[in-house]
Amino acid sequence: MMLRLFIVAAFAFLVPPVFAQRERDTYSPNSQAFEVNGEVRLSETGVSAVSIPVRLERFSGGLIDQIVTDNRGRFRFPNLQRGYYKIIVNVPGYRPAQQDADLQVVARVYLLFELTSDSSKNTSGLPMLMDVIDSRVPGPAREAFNNGRTALTKKSYREAVGHFERAVFAYTNFFEAQLLLGIAYMDLKEWDNAEKALLRAVELKPDNGNAKIYLGEVYWRQKRHSDAEQLLHEGLKLEEKSWHGHFTLGRLYWDMGEVTKAGGPIGTTLQLRPELAEAHLLAGNILLRVNQRERALVEYREYLRLAPKGEFVSQVQELVRKVEKSLEEKK
Repeated sequence: MMLRLFIVAAFAFLVPPVFAQRERDTYSPNSQAFEVNGEVRLSETGVSAVSIPVRLERFSGGLIDQIVTDNRGRFRFPNLQRGYYKIIVNVPGYRPAQQDADLQVVARVYLLFELTSDSSKNTSGLPMLMDVIDSRVPGPAREAFNNGRTALTKKSYREAVGHFERAVFAYTNFFEAQLLLGIAYMDLKEWDNAEKALLRAVELKPDNGNAKIYLGEVYWRQKRHSDAEQLLHEGLKLEEKSWHGHFTLGRLYWDMGEVTKAGGPIGTTLQLRPELAEAHLLAGNILLRVNQRERALVEYREYLRLAPKGEFVSQVQELVRKVEKSLEEKK
């Protein structure tokens, strides 16, 4: 999706990844209230990944427990003892993901996994994403939905729209199809159609944070700033670890000229997804606007490192030269 950024970069409030691990002798009802919880999403869409297996292992190796994500892509390992753990997500068609958890000092650790497609494997699209949560979904609607996910992964957005439209025609209460239909329309920049699909998704599941966040982005694209702000805040109350929600809120405030208010969401975005080049770019813009040129320079350089062929490379390179020159003259 296009980013409506002039030249953007991110707040320098980067936090190292939280590490988490533990041992099986910790897994007892009588142990202290140590736990690891989190969420699994698909990086292409930001949508929660449902029924994904998540493994809890000892730091030294050895399975402790394995569960699957719920219908919001979340997982939880409670009743752990103090210690170190490994949390592993390994799904066919996606790159294996692992994070460590250190429960020596803190009692609870939240981990966010974003699965990235492995192009070396022949995947059928978005495996296990929202797979038939509603048993009432008829076979033709399921088939159309799966075909739509495959097309969406291949970035064949118009084809995806056709499949998702057939899915919701076959089953009007098909939330997952409505949500991905809205996302596909967003990729096509057909904001009115995206709004219609996402409004229906929110109607079907008012407590789904992702649906509200995507609808908030649509309102931002339509310059309906007040509506966008309200939906994004509502969505983030439900999905407080959504980097996409925080990033969109930061971009909204930047467009509104609320530079100070934009800093917080962009800082949170970088805590959740430090490899997001565009967030570093917006952070640099924010820092430059408040005359923190040294820190802005760090963010601009990080953007160039992460996106050497990015859309704004030439503009950022010129900015870097100007900021470096101004800092040199200041000396």
